[in-house]
Amino acid sequence: MQLPILVPAPLVSEHAAAFEDIFENCKQYRHFQNYLTGLMVLPNKSMANISRCILDSADKTNLSRFMSTSPWFEAQVNDRRLIYLNQQTKAVRKPKAESALIFDDTLCEHVIVCLSMLIGITIMETIATRLLTTL
Repeated sequence: MQLPILVPAPLVSEHAAAFEDIFENCKQYRHFQNYLTGLMVLPNKSMANISRCILDSADKTNLSRFMSTSPWFEAQVNDRRLIYLNQQTKAVRKPKAESALIFDDTLCEHVIVCLSMLIGITIMETIATRLLTTL
């Protein structure tokens, strides 16, 4: 059974706020949040399936149009991702010689790879930080 997407996942809402000003309007930003939520919570991560599961959209092609024709730029999103990632990890990062950054490429076949990695990295860093502090 597929889960309906009623609202963006709380983790998405928390971290996606750093990207809000990149989008031209609140609808684009909402599609961005819904897409990330679909990548996180749905077992079938295809665009068609994510669109089917979004309940607040009467037109199931909205998400597809957002990805293919809306005026937002992947380079801007990626630049913001890097800035945000650096800001969020500054307090727990070790010197370069003692560090490793591991990427989970499970979602790389999707259009917004950089955004899905942001969520995955944030989760992994939180888990790693908690594990290291308990040792």
